[in-house]
Amino acid sequence: MSPQPPSLTDEEVPAVASARARAVARFLRNRGAVAGLVIMGFWCLVALLGPLVAPYDPTDTVGRARQPPSGAFWLGTDTLGRDVFSRVLVGSQVSLQLGLISVGLGAVPGVLMGLIAGYLGGWVDALISRFVDAMLAFPSILLALVIIAALGPSLPNVMIAVGIGTIPLYARLTRGSVLGVKRLPYVEAARVLGNPPGRIMLRHVLANCYAPIVVLSTLQVGNAILVGSGLSFLGLGAQPPTPEWGLMSAEGRDVLRRAWWISTFPGIAILSVVVACNLLGDGLRSALDPRMRVDG
Repeated sequence: MSPQPPSLTDEEVPAVASARARAVARFLRNRGAVAGLVIMGFWCLVALLGPLVAPYDPTDTVGRARQPPSGAFWLGTDTLGRDVFSRVLVGSQVSLQLGLISVGLGAVPGVLMGLIAGYLGGWVDALISRFVDAMLAFPSILLALVIIAALGPSLPNVMIAVGIGTIPLYARLTRGSVLGVKRLPYVEAARVLGNPPGRIMLRHVLANCYAPIVVLSTLQVGNAILVGSGLSFLGLGAQPPTPEWGLMSAEGRDVLRRAWWISTFPGIAILSVVVACNLLGDGLRSALDPRMRVDG
């Protein structure tokens, strides 16, 4: 069995804990980041409890069509008489799943590609980099439209399309981070001690490149929800009667002047989540990068 590189010494452990404490303190001093965390926490709670606390079935007709907000229907009813409040609550689960799954589908292959390209270099790096450049030549929304046209309009296909569109972002970011880490002394020490390349890449290189990947993933959750909602708005994503925010906004566009609440409340939900993800991502970037100090 190959010898393992030494673990942290007793003197290094407090230093690591202190660095983490400083990162948390920087994050908490950033009011925008805290606000983003609170908003995202609220929507995650709504996504978990929404189906349980929704007053009506989000797909059933429960009142008159286009009934304005009232005591019986807090956010009014839509064009089919369904409760908008219940649909927004349950739709939070659908939209957050869309964002998280899309990010996962893009992050896993993108990070692996960037890790392999940055660590191995040579013709492997050139081949992966050219493939990533070719993907970047297509705007992400255009690439998503092409994929949906091939697979067909549905919510799972939107997740796949949005996820594939983010692969080159993760690949380039990870490759750049790996190039800066793989020459550090502890990586060289792990290589000299006989650790296989796969172990070095995952345990020693990738483990020290997580900060920018976490920040990008946080920002991409909001972007994925925005793009996915836009595709659903165009009829290429979630299909009726799914309570998805983008689809709900589309269902009220023809009666926006007479029944503004049908599109407005789902739109506000999309806006709040996207803003929260951006605030949270900026806060994480400021906290995890010691060169940035944000005390806002």
